[in-house]
Amino acid sequence: MSISTHRQLSLIKQSDELYALDLLVVPRSLNNLASERYSDGPNQFLRKFVESNLTHDREYEITPPSADIEAGKNTHVYDAHTYHTKVPPEAIAHLINHYTEPGDLVLDPFCGSGMTGVAALKCRRKAVLIDLSPAATFIAANFITPIDTLSYQNVVEKTLSAIADEEINLYGTHCRVCRRLVPMEYMVWSYGLICGFCQNEFVLWHVARDEREQVRESKIKTQFDCPQCGKRLQKRKLKRTRLYPVQIGYRCCDSRLQESKADPDQYDLRLIGRSEEEEIRLWHPTDDLPEGVNTRQAIAHGLTSVDALYTKRNLRAAALLWDIARKWKDEEEGSKLMFTVTSMYQRVTRLSEFRFWGGSGNMANYNVPMIFNEQNVFKVFNRKAKTIRNYLATYVRKIQMPFCLSTQSATDLSLIPNDSIDYVFTDPPFGSNINYSEMNFLWEAWLGTFTNSRDEAIINRSQQKTIRHYQELITQALSEIRRVLKPNRWLTLVFHNSSSEVWSAIQAALSSAGFSIAQTQTLNKRHGTFKQFVSENAVGYDLILHCRKESTGVGASKQSQFFSRSAIRDFIRVKLQQSPDEFIVHYLHVKRPSELDSRKLFSLWLKERMESGEKVDLDYEQFRSIIKQVIEADFPGLAHGDRFCL
Repeated sequence: MSISTHRQLSLIKQSDELYALDLLVVPRSLNNLASERYSDGPNQFLRKFVESNLTHDREYEITPPSADIEAGKNTHVYDAHTYHTKVPPEAIAHLINHYTEPGDLVLDPFCGSGMTGVAALKCRRKAVLIDLSPAATFIAANFITPIDTLSYQNVVEKTLSAIADEEINLYGTHCRVCRRLVPMEYMVWSYGLICGFCQNEFVLWHVARDEREQVRESKIKTQFDCPQCGKRLQKRKLKRTRLYPVQIGYRCCDSRLQESKADPDQYDLRLIGRSEEEEIRLWHPTDDLPEGVNTRQAIAHGLTSVDALYTKRNLRAAALLWDIARKWKDEEEGSKLMFTVTSMYQRVTRLSEFRFWGGSGNMANYNVPMIFNEQNVFKVFNRKAKTIRNYLATYVRKIQMPFCLSTQSATDLSLIPNDSIDYVFTDPPFGSNINYSEMNFLWEAWLGTFTNSRDEAIINRSQQKTIRHYQELITQALSEIRRVLKPNRWLTLVFHNSSSEVWSAIQAALSSAGFSIAQTQTLNKRHGTFKQFVSENAVGYDLILHCRKESTGVGASKQSQFFSRSAIRDFIRVKLQQSPDEFIVHYLHVKRPSELDSRKLFSLWLKERMESGEKVDLDYEQFRSIIKQVIEADFPGLAHGDRFCL
């Protein structure tokens, strides 16, 4: 058989099984994917792109839209690949159409997963997307470079067919009815805990399970009695020992809508032992986790490196898929396979908290759950491929608008000429809400390129970045945005935070950079995160700040409006009297009484505060305490009735 210098018939041995695919000899890297349209570092073609796509000056006098915006998260594009924050592209498209015309240049210097690019290209605008994170720009590049749906499906099917034997080797279990060997869907692992009174060990799973007829009401109890001494225990205060496999799920002859569940048997235990002992021959990341705000819990529990975040068999399975993706002969198809693997993110790690109703989330932290769900990597890959295929199927094929992606800091846009951009939409870091360089480390370890966090605009004590550093970096970025934006054009900035200090920093940064806030809107993403539904300290509505580039270089001042505590009480009272039903939140997925939507009230108060030009000087928790006072004094039915509670 002849062997090409560029590719060969690659046979990779895993667990005594072989698969054969026509693959490249050397795996591609992000640098291999670089082009005029995309670069995993500063894109040297960025200036050329902007200069060759400049629009002609025209008479321009547009006022901001006034109506608030609603846009859902449950769309194919939103579900295709996870990212920590995303503005639905439907909302962005609404604003792009308002502020620009077809062919205009739209910039997003904190582009994240590239939703601005998706919206801009759909609206037939030219997109300039920038982010500090190589993971972000890689994800964004894949969102805005779709391939044919059938071609993608064919690639996925070939991959799954090639690793079918390996799936049985890694995840095989016997059906408890017919004894056929089938791949499991998942295995549940539980930590053992030590009772603080009798010092005996017990397995949390066996003690804390509270399973109900309605699966959404099932939970792991936070308090329970020690099975040895009977003392009342609090889960969070107990010392962990080691992990135990406690349940498997699989589908076979007795499975219909729900998978069959069983205790692990001797075959399952031997399979785990074999996986732990065998060497992983394929490349996989072994980088140490950086000391950080979000990584400290994982490190404290002994998960000090990227490979330690996976079980051995999940790491082996992920390495196999990654090897195939990076060596796939066709570059576009290979990039989409890599995109599919990265879409799994935390779902296939030890960070995947067990849920009775199935699935697992991707959280913006590295918290190590006491009970985690080890999912079959190949089945997760197949499920994620279906969501990506759904996105590709809905993408408008006629879109041929040019774009340019650059991986760099927003604090230095020197590759973009002055007064060249028609409109800027961006969703910058929200203070300390998400530490992007830490959370993207998992992706970037696989991609082999890491964020340079020096210019990362966040509040992070591990990076020794205070609110002052955050404000300085955001001001630098906004100053660059003002420089590249055409005169009298608009910056739309989406933001939310519960801290008055962070809001004040954003206000000061905008003014220092030469922007004035002309108007604000609220953005309701409709289906909020689980945290937004149940947390008492999460702000559930984003604010859209419409900021105009001032010709003087200093943000225009407005007549300040003084908000005393009594004025805030009046504000709350008036809102509740005018439309009480507007401020009700219903919990669809958890059994919990409907509540007064204090997050929405806070967002509306922020909206008035920002438009008045007055400094935000009240945190969400302080605002919430004032709401409670108003409710107790003027709306006792809301505080004690059957429908609402605080």
